[in-house]
Amino acid sequence: MIKFFKTFKGGIRIPDYKSATCNLSIEATPLPKKVIIPIQGYGAKASEPLVNVGDEVKTGQVIAKSKEFISSPTHASISGKVTKIDDFPHPELDEAKSILIESDGKDEKAYTTKKRNHKELSNEDIKQIIKDAGIIGMGGASFPTHVKFTIPEDKKVDSFIINLCECEPYLTTDYRLALERPDEIFGGIEIAQKALGAEYAFIAIEDNKREAFNLLNKKAGSYPQIKVISLKAKYPQGEEKQLIGAVLNRIAPKGKSPFEVGVVVDNIQTVLAIYEAVCLNKPLYEKIITVTGEGIGKPKNLRVKVGALLKDIIEVCGGITCNEVEIIFGGPMMGIAVDNLEVPILKGTSGVLVLPKERIDLQKELPCIRCGRCVDVCPVGLLPTELNKLVENKQWDALNELYISECMECGNCAYVCPSKIPLVERIKKGKEFLAKTCLPTGRNKERINNR
Repeated sequence: MIKFFKTFKGGIRIPDYKSATCNLSIEATPLPKKVIIPIQGYGAKASEPLVNVGDEVKTGQVIAKSKEFISSPTHASISGKVTKIDDFPHPELDEAKSILIESDGKDEKAYTTKKRNHKELSNEDIKQIIKDAGIIGMGGASFPTHVKFTIPEDKKVDSFIINLCECEPYLTTDYRLALERPDEIFGGIEIAQKALGAEYAFIAIEDNKREAFNLLNKKAGSYPQIKVISLKAKYPQGEEKQLIGAVLNRIAPKGKSPFEVGVVVDNIQTVLAIYEAVCLNKPLYEKIITVTGEGIGKPKNLRVKVGALLKDIIEVCGGITCNEVEIIFGGPMMGIAVDNLEVPILKGTSGVLVLPKERIDLQKELPCIRCGRCVDVCPVGLLPTELNKLVENKQWDALNELYISECMECGNCAYVCPSKIPLVERIKKGKEFLAKTCLPTGRNKERINNR
């Protein structure tokens, strides 16, 4: 008998701001006139282009590949001509080597759409298809899925958790997918279970998504090995380790992969991409995103081509309605602010927020009042105020003693801080310094205060 827990220690309850798009069906965007597709792999390592300027390409054709194991191939998202291979603006890396394709208006496919029966495939066949399709974690981490599914021979995965929490405010694409494509999602779960050898699967969904929970729970009646678990709506409920603890009461070791406790976690969009790749032969070249915020004309849930430009997506959504806005890729808690409308939509882009400047909290930073709120809400039991002090004083060596590498940069600490200290920004600065200087981390030490 598996004992279920409703949530995790720490975290915060925040307004979800999902009402603008939660009832809007996913729409397909018009075929873009051009796309700019980055060929940077996981960890910002560049793949090698397999096409040249002047080449004609088809939708779904592999256009770049890396020899690195932790990598995934890049596919053309439209058919047309390669007109440039160069550094282009990138929402996360400032600039990245990318391939510019100008559309021929045909959207001609490089793959067959003939259906394939996954039950006739071995688990190794499935993992190879996932690799060839360029599938990555689509909840934001962008880690190659075939690598996550490569389990060491001495390890056993018995449980597969599907993340449907979507705990970031404003974002609603995962919720809409659950309502609109449940059959494909269950098909993708079965395929993933086979590839992993996982006996059980758990769809983890927050309790503020009652309509989706009821639908999936009803569907699960036909799948005895798949259970739908309702979790308390709290941020960041969708983080991998917090999810494992909430669903299975298992603690993933610090610095280790979840397979160490017999679990693999994937986002619901990743599961859908697995179904499409294995059953429909479709590579990953489209992304479903939420475009919303008080500064956009018509909020929408959209299916877009990877590499579509931000300016084109904003135009589809009625344009910007305010004089001064902040544009964020992702959610407001962990998203990245961008100031260039020429950046492309990535495989890992979950949404685009357009917020009026007055909605952004720009209050002046005040001295820490030692209230301890940041400690109370930290989901991994860190001491954000102490880490902030060490970074300010450039006491880099001491950062490891407080487990700075365990910070997931969720933003809880900064959100609750009454002094408006940019805690996440400081902690990121400390982590970046340690990464550059290659100082050892304290991952394997016992957690401070046993929290």
